[in-house]
Amino acid sequence: MSVNVNRSVLDQFYRYKMPRIIAKVEGKGNGIKTVIVNMTDVAKSLNRPPTYPTKFFGCELGAQTQFDAKNDRFIVNGSHEASKLQDMLDGFISQVCAVSRM
Repeated sequence: MSVNVNRSVLDQFYRYKMPRIIAKVEGKGNGIKTVIVNMTDVAKSLNRPPTYPTKFFGCELGAQTQFDAKNDRFIVNGSHEASKLQDMLDGFISQVCAVSRM
């Protein structure tokens, strides 16, 4: 399912769409991490490399990030819900993507 890039716009025919973030928590204890399964698709819809939003999540959460573009794995250390990451992505869009339009 896709959502509007600007989620404050409720128009179902809004031109700019992106897929919802799918987050999968792996591991236990100190080795727990969140894999963002569809980061490549989300970043492509924002016209950014997938490392940019992943690194942004790391900075906002105070967590380390890992990228394995070959295997399409973008990892944020710690356990994080997809809804929380989706809200943070809205902040990324308003801060980073809006600046590049100017």
